[in-house]
Amino acid sequence: MRFAGQTAIVTGAGRGMGRAVALALAAEGANVVVAEVDEPTANVAVDEILKAGGQAMAVKVDISSVADVRRLFKATVDEYHGLDILINNAGIGIAKPLLDYSEADWDRQLGVNLKGMFFATQEAARIMIPKRRGKIVNFASTAAFVSSSTPETAYDISKGGVRQLTISVAAELAQYQINVNAVAPGTIMTDLTLRVLDTEEKMARASAKIPLARLGKPEDMVGPVLFLCSEDASYVTGHVLVVDGGWLLF
Repeated sequence: MRFAGQTAIVTGAGRGMGRAVALALAAEGANVVVAEVDEPTANVAVDEILKAGGQAMAVKVDISSVADVRRLFKATVDEYHGLDILINNAGIGIAKPLLDYSEADWDRQLGVNLKGMFFATQEAARIMIPKRRGKIVNFASTAAFVSSSTPETAYDISKGGVRQLTISVAAELAQYQINVNAVAPGTIMTDLTLRVLDTEEKMARASAKIPLARLGKPEDMVGPVLFLCSEDASYVTGHVLVVDGGWLLF
């Protein structure tokens, strides 16, 4: 078990990619903190981990609230006495044309996708720096490199910010032997994606643009993320690993 005795926080772990990663970390021996705004889905994920013989607990958190973020990390340290891995997965997409975007939309989009990730990373660093070790993996997106196909300018900005946050924090924390990397998923079949690709025709069009000729599954993110959390990636930092079936090739 690659992560036996280690403790990991996974934000947005009640469903989708976060849930898949949380289950996989637990299967590899980690104590997993399922950090989720939707408490029922968090409890389901924890129950599944416990039934499989793993260790986990749920913490309800609005990642855009700094007070909630700090409470999350305190609860983790109180329960497991430390932190080794942070997976910054929580994210939302508010898809509206530029001219329709309100200040409240902007604050919520950036609050969850970027502000929350920044302050979660800050809290993780407070714990990891004295130990001089730790792994942080952020969820960016192919939207960090190109414009989304739907009008999601603020979302794209938030994910571009995640990419730069990863690079800048990696540079700052390298002196403490803390690895900070990101994954950039392409079109993955999550609740967020299904709200956009809500017909078979739309799904077929999306699949046709992917060289591997299929949409991604949440489980497709597990290998890349666990690699970046492992000692196999001890000499990798500041990297954004694209996991998109080749979509960015064209």
